[in-house]
Order: sequence, then C-alpha cells, then structure tokens
Amino acid sequence: MAKTTTKKKVVSLKGRSEAWLSKESGKKAAIVEQDATQIAKLRTTMNNQKKIMDTADDFLKKTNGYNSQKEAYDAVATQLKAERAKLAKAKSKDKKSINAKIKSLQKQQTSIATTIKNISNSAEYKSQWNKRKAAKLKGEQAAQTLIAKQAKKAKDKDTAAKYKKALNDKKAAAHKKLVKKNSAAIQKKIKASKKAKGWNKGYTTAVYRADKKTSRVFLLGEVSPSESVEQNHVTHSVDAKDTRITHGNRSSKQLSGTYYLHGKSFREMDKLYNIFQGWQRKNIELEVRGFSRWNHAYISSIGKTMDAPLKNVLAIPITFDYEMRAHIKSAKKSKKKTKASASKKRGSTKSKKAYVTIKSGMTYWWISQKYGVSISWLEKNNKWPARAIPIGVKVRYK
Repeated sequence: MAKTTTKKKVVSLKGRSEAWLSKESGKKAAIVEQDATQIAKLRTTMNNQKKIMDTADDFLKKTNGYNSQKEAYDAVATQLKAERAKLAKAKSKDKKSINAKIKSLQKQQTSIATTIKNISNSAEYKSQWNKRKAAKLKGEQAAQTLIAKQAKKAKDKDTAAKYKKALNDKKAAAHKKLVKKNSAAIQKKIKASKKAKGWNKGYTTAVYRADKKTSRVFLLGEVSPSESVEQNHVTHSVDAKDTRITHGNRSSKQLSGTYYLHGKSFREMDKLYNIFQGWQRKNIELEVRGFSRWNHAYISSIGKTMDAPLKNVLAIPITFDYEMRAHIKSAKKSKKKTKASASKKRGSTKSKKAYVTIKSGMTYWWISQKYGVSISWLEKNNKWPARAIPIGVKVRYK
C-alpha cells in the first residue's frame, strides 16, 4: 500500500494582530535557537567519538607489535606474488628452487598470520576494537543527523525571518498611523490656542516630541529668547604676520530664554513641569516652533520659578541644544615617509592660550575634568569666582 503524504499547512500572516505576531515570532526564534543547540550537541558528539577512535587506533597500531606484524605479512605477500609470477614463466630446471622458496614464504606467512590472530584475540585488543567500532557508528549517525538538522535550521530561520518581518511591518504601520493621528491632534491644539484670547491661553512657542509618540504639546509664552551659533575655524600660516582660514565647522547651536507655562493651579503646572523635565532626563528629541523653528532639539538645562502676582503662571528658564548631525570622514594614510617624522625635534615651542565659552551648566569642576587642569589653576588665571561664572564669557584653561 502506497504511503500518503500530507502537505504542511501554510499559515497566512496577513491580517494578524501585533500581539499574535509578537508571540509567534518569539516562538519561531526559540525554535531556531533549539536547532542551533542540537547542532552544537551533535558536533560535540562527533568530536568525542573521533577522540575515542583516535585513542583506539593508537592502541591497535602500537600494542603487541600488531602494526609491525601486519607490515611483515604484507611484505611476504608481495614476495609470494613475485615468486609465483616467476614460476609461471620459469624453465623446468628452475621450478624446483622457486617452489622451495614459495613454500618457505608460505610458512613465514602462516606464522605471521598466527601471531596476528593471537594479538587480535587478546581481551584488551578486542575491547579497543569494539570501542572503535561503536564510536565509528555513533559518529556516522551523528553526521547524518547533523545534515538533517542543518537543513531544518535553515528552513526554521527563513520562517522566523518572515514572522519577524511581518511583525516589524505591523509595528511600522501602527507607528505611522499613530504619528499621523498625533500630528493632527498637535496642530489642532496649536490652532485652537492661536484663536483663544487672554494671557492664560495665549502662547508664542510650541514644544512637542519629534517622534510624535504622544499628542502632548507644551504651549508656552516666550520672553527674551536668544539663539547662538558657535563655529570652529582652522587656520594655516601664510607668512609670519598673516593667517588664513582653511575650513570651519559648527560646534554648537543653542536657544535660551524664559518660557511661561500656564495652568489653573500650581499643582497642575508643577505636574506639567515634571513631565517636561522628564523629556530632558530621557533625552527625548523635540520640535520647537517659536522664535526659532527647530526640528531636532534637546533640552540642555531647565529650571522653574514663580513671580508672586502671577500665581497661575510658572516661569521656566530653558536652554535647548540643536542636534548636530555627524559627518564622518576617514583620513587616507600616506605611503610616503617624511624625514621630519624620523628626525628629533629641537628646541621648544611656546604654548598658546586656550579658552572655552561658558554655557549653561558649566563649572570650573566640569572644565577641569574635560581639559585636565586643576580648579585652583582655573581660579588663579580667570577673574570670575567658582560660584558666579557668567554665561557667555570665555574661561582660559591653557
């Protein structure tokens, strides 16, 4: 009776929920891990059986002269073959001596065969031979199973990849939908606030998450905003009295100001402030729409204060850092060797003074840690006390 083969049911991933895909994707990944574990065990088994076979081979070749007797037997067999070939072509007068030699070789062969038989029949020899035989069988079985397991792992890995892709696609679609929904909600809140009247409801700056994971938007009043950009320039000398800038790169971009958060009570404002401060602590990328319009910003420093007459307004001094995109370039190694690198430098070069522009949060301790200079040296060579360094001034550190 012919065997009937049943086709494996193909599971459709279309229309599946994110929770189901996450669960099943984890299961498929676990199966691949199990396959890998089983393959590793099979390889270990093969290596162990090979060690047993190698040990047995060493014993069988060296113990009781088995190897030397086998070589002697093969040598006599080769001589017998040669003498028999001679006998077939020999003349009648030479056949007697050839036959005598053949009989002598046959006796030697019988004697060697008896010795080999005795060696092979010893208990220790048989034990090693049986171990080798069993190890060979286990090794071959493990090798065959390994091939099947490797094929299974490849299929399971492909299946797991499909489930993972379906999950990622589902997450991406859900995120896109969420971003679209929250973006619309944020713009709706901004438009509503623009139409509203009164000090408590008006705003000049909107701040919200760049990833749009929530529809929360902080609508803030903005007072004395200041945007600053720093650029580093690299120069080269043209002559003793003239230098030229070769290139420059932006080192920092900041926005500072005092912002006013409105609320019905101090408790409500303080709760909102803690959420805003949480964005700073978690390094949440933000969008800022006001005096400056930034798509990539982080809160560098934040504080809070309250003026007595304005009990429903919380003043928040904030400094935003603009996210600087990195441009990485690899330097090409020069094959030419310069004489200057090999020669010793003579004389001493005069050290140049170096300064750092103070930003919010910088202290002498911060400068000492960054540039490896003592706090006492900084206080001696700069006119500002440690507890009152003005923002924007240049502090010498070299």
